[in-house]
Order: sequence, then structure tokens, then C-alpha cells
Amino acid sequence: MSLPWEEQREFFRDARRARYLARLVGKAADLIAAMSLWHIPGAAGVFAAIFYLLMCDGFPGGRSFGKWLTGLKVVRIDRDGMDFTASLMRNLPVAAPFLLYLFPVIGPFLAYTVGIAILLIETYLGFYDPDGQRGGDTFAETLVVEYRQGSDGVPLSDRRA
Repeated sequence: MSLPWEEQREFFRDARRARYLARLVGKAADLIAAMSLWHIPGAAGVFAAIFYLLMCDGFPGGRSFGKWLTGLKVVRIDRDGMDFTASLMRNLPVAAPFLLYLFPVIGPFLAYTVGIAILLIETYLGFYDPDGQRGGDTFAETLVVEYRQGSDGVPLSDRRA
């Protein structure tokens, strides 16, 4: 039995994988946006920040603010469009420290320690995986590619040679 990614690997062979530095800058921009939302007074800010972190890649075209800024796009390996379920699966490891922060007393300690561990693991996987997939990408079966459009308006990441 072959995995879905193994079956689709040939289709994505021509897609230009996102450069690692661009992915880091895009994720940093998304985290800055989430932290800005966190400062909205009351529970609304906290929930807005967590909602943004979990659902940002489910926006139309699979492009969060950070991905739009860096010219990247998230695509599912089954070639369906990005949706909020895939975005939730993909971004749950990144949002986990924010969720842990909500626990009284021990929350900040858990958020920082678990957050650093997740950051190190996700960075390692994203950098050393041959397909550039971090843990969240593997869970959601997604891939981050460069988003460039040809003269006919069709994104090059969606084009087959």
C-alpha cells in the first residue's frame, strides 16, 4: 500500500518548493499578526489570535498574510483546494503554545517550554525533510510552494509541464 504523498510526488516534482528563509519570514509575519490580535482587550483578542493561527492557511488560495507577503502558497498533495480543516491540522503544532498559555498559573511555563520544543522540532523537520515538509505539513498532507503567476494568470505551482 502506497501513501497518498508517494502517489502524488510525480505531480509536484515540477513545483518550485518554498525556500526555507521565505518560510521562516512568512511564519514570523503570521506570528506577529497573531500577537497583534492577542493584544485586543478581553477574551476576544485571545480567541482572534488563536483562530488566526489555526485557520490562516485556509483563506482563499491557501495564503495567509505571511505567505502573501513572501510569495508562498500552501497546496494539498491531493490537489484539492486548501480548506479550514487542512489549515487546522497543519497549524495545530504552531498554535499549541498559545493554547497552553491559557492554563492558569502553569500556562506560561508550559507555553514557553513546549513552544521551544515544538519550534526546534518543526524547524528541524522543515529544514531536513527532502520535500520541505514540517510536522504540520505531514499531518495535513500539504506542501508549501512558491506562488508565481504566468502571463496567462495561472499560478505556476498549479501548472503541469
